[in-house]
Amino acid sequence: MNTLLDICKRSIYMNLFIVVIPLIAYMIHNGSSATVALVWYLLLSLCIPWTYVSYQSSTFGSDGYHINRWIFIVSWILTQVLTYKLIFLGINLSFIWELPNFARDIVFLIGMYGQVTLSLLLAFGGTRLLGGACE
Repeated sequence: MNTLLDICKRSIYMNLFIVVIPLIAYMIHNGSSATVALVWYLLLSLCIPWTYVSYQSSTFGSDGYHINRWIFIVSWILTQVLTYKLIFLGINLSFIWELPNFARDIVFLIGMYGQVTLSLLLAFGGTRLLGGACE
């Protein structure tokens, strides 16, 4: 199986666990719920993939590539910085708030999936560039 597609597929499974708590926090509470959801998302989007890549048995693709967990942390930070830099400095996302609630939630879910997947893909690329091991 193509390694990049395998990373994207596993990212979907990880996101099932990553987005549930922030989504529920956002839907149940009002007021500061967006802040609570963001904090939970940031924590879970770092911890769940990091824990997954920390296991020796966690490999990607048919060749059994590993992702270095420290490179994952660097790629996660880079992904967060790039995302928020684009949002706050370059992209006008005001149209999202005009969407119905369901559509807005879908946009946020896609964004969260994109961030986790990008973090894993950057970590895979970084690991390969720095001589990451293959099983």
